[in-house]
Amino acid sequence: MKAIDLFAGWGGFTLGAEQAGVDVQWAANHWPLAVEAHALNHPSAQHACQDLRQADWSALPEYELLLASPACQGHSQASQPKRRRYHDALRATAWAVVDCADITGPKSIIVENVVDFRRWRLYPTWRSALETLGYTLQEMVIRASEHGVPQRRDRLFIVASRSGKKIEMQPSPEVAFGPCIDWDSTAPWKRVSESTPRVRERVAKGRGNHGKRFLTQHVTGHPGVGLGEPIRTVTTKDQWAIVDGAYYRPLTVRENARAMGFPDTYAWPEGATRKDAIKGLGNAVCPPVARKLVQRVVEAA
Repeated sequence: MKAIDLFAGWGGFTLGAEQAGVDVQWAANHWPLAVEAHALNHPSAQHACQDLRQADWSALPEYELLLASPACQGHSQASQPKRRRYHDALRATAWAVVDCADITGPKSIIVENVVDFRRWRLYPTWRSALETLGYTLQEMVIRASEHGVPQRRDRLFIVASRSGKKIEMQPSPEVAFGPCIDWDSTAPWKRVSESTPRVRERVAKGRGNHGKRFLTQHVTGHPGVGLGEPIRTVTTKDQWAIVDGAYYRPLTVRENARAMGFPDTYAWPEGATRKDAIKGLGNAVCPPVARKLVQRVVEAA
């Protein structure tokens, strides 16, 4: 089966689809660095860097499966009221999926977004538009840690198909984050005693809950996460750190990538900063989840 990837970002959806045996023909994103990262890891695909609300869908190659991760910031509870106009503009990206499906008529569509996507007041209308085009829609909230990813990350996946067949995703035991940590990393450690009062407070709480070694997040009052558990949601912000006794350090970019389910062979452009890489990873689809879901969709097509 051939596919395209809209709002492809760092390439997690594409990677999972390729692992499922799907040939991703075309990928697009508005962020030049994301397009560069995607092309670096998926050189056989055609790439476009543009606002997909203005795309010429008639120019796409032939394909059967549409993958899409429209901007989620306008739907996330983390959105700030003062940025409402910005987020309202981003919400319009979801309509690119409808426009593309209208022109190209793929057999199946998989859309990924935050769970709060369903709270968008135009969500029922958006769903209805795809149904009018002949698709049967199925909503699935999938927890990544139950599908091979060492991260407890909940995301909404909407499967739209012409066959109308239901997809099932059987969960498996959660995956721990501990093995993802590179204890031999050259990343610099800091003394907890030399950190800010808030950091010391969080670390003290984490020690009480989890002992000497654990994860902590730069969130007020964070209780810590044991290394035998999945890390919690990796966002576009550089927030996670590892504590080892009297010392702590931020997770490396590679450890963040492992938290998302990206293999160590996955690369990012040389010009990408740490901030860029974590932003790209936090916005990505977890490849193991994409692989399993795409496999089920292909089987049901």
